[in-house]
Amino acid sequence: MKCKVCVRETEEAGFCSLHLRAYRNVLEKFGAWRRASDLGWMEYLVAIQKNSLTGGWAKEVVEHLIKDENGHVE
Repeated sequence: MKCKVCVRETEEAGFCSLHLRAYRNVLEKFGAWRRASDLGWMEYLVAIQKNSLTGGWAKEVVEHLIKDENGHVE
């Protein structure tokens, strides 16, 4: 099975090992962001997508999550 984001083979949760690690980081950091800024899930995703310090793998995962949350709208 291919990764939800790229063409690599999946490891878990539909992501390859690289995107899975980024996905876990995105999920893990959401709690801290939520406590610090009271952002909702979508606002959080948009904020980290726009953040210049966010890594490439995480940005790809976030882009996928935003599209998925919006009913796959491109």
